[in-house]
Amino acid sequence: MVDFLIKRPIAVIMAFLALVIIGCVTFSTLPVSLLPDVAIPHITVQVSGDNMSARELENTMVTPLRRNLLQVGGLSDIQSDTRDGSAIIRLTMDYGVDTDLAFIEVNEKIDASMNSLPRTATRPKAVKASATDIPVVYLNLTPRDNANFMDMAEVAANIVRRRLEQLPEVAMVDATGIPTPAAHSARQ
Repeated sequence: MVDFLIKRPIAVIMAFLALVIIGCVTFSTLPVSLLPDVAIPHITVQVSGDNMSARELENTMVTPLRRNLLQVGGLSDIQSDTRDGSAIIRLTMDYGVDTDLAFIEVNEKIDASMNSLPRTATRPKAVKASATDIPVVYLNLTPRDNANFMDMAEVAANIVRRRLEQLPEVAMVDATGIPTPAAHSARQ
């Protein structure tokens, strides 16, 4: 083998150059992304029932929905959490299941179960999990010793949130825990 390579140096150089060119072309066509499009095998169904207790919502809406959603192909786990006025059904799919097709199938099952739900019920909303939905940064603000919490909440909502939203790399800013003026006046 070494004798063959020594006797044909031009062939060796040409093979080496061909490998370098193929490597450069392949390197330039590889997609590079900070957040690759990863299919997370989770689908969430959000159920809202205004003016319904948790027990009533569970019996009239969540149970019929769960019964139909159990028939979704590739389903590995289903969990539900019901509160007064709202419920969440979490579907976990097996790895390797096409989440786009599973999402379509979940919506079909929701449409099929609409006949067994109360007439006044709004259609449950299916949400497909995405890698872009995962928060990148959590920012917690705490007032100083004698600072007013409402003043700090106003600064967070009006200044910090708006400045973060203006950054070109930021897609969304979600501020939670900020009391509304109605909630604040009800406590006093």
